[in-house]
Amino acid sequence: MKNKNLIIGIAAGAAVLAGAALLISRRRSNKCHDIDIEEVKKDFRDKLKELQNKAQKEAKNTASDTKEAFNAVKDRANEWVNNRVNS
Repeated sequence: MKNKNLIIGIAAGAAVLAGAALLISRRRSNKCHDIDIEEVKKDFRDKLKELQNKAQKEAKNTASDTKEAFNAVKDRANEWVNNRVNS
């Protein structure tokens, strides 16, 4: 009798664990399907626009810095030429 009750107890415990595992796996699989593709697309577009804006700002700053550096070199070259001519 003890062995019979032990076997029934083990079987019942295994059934409960199997049921819990099944419920947990279904909840996890449903969470994976809850991802909204349109929301992901929108987030990606927003991030891409943000990166484009940053890149445009950097390009403008770089162009400005390059122009300033070119003008500084040009001014130094003119000074050097004027100093050589006047010497």
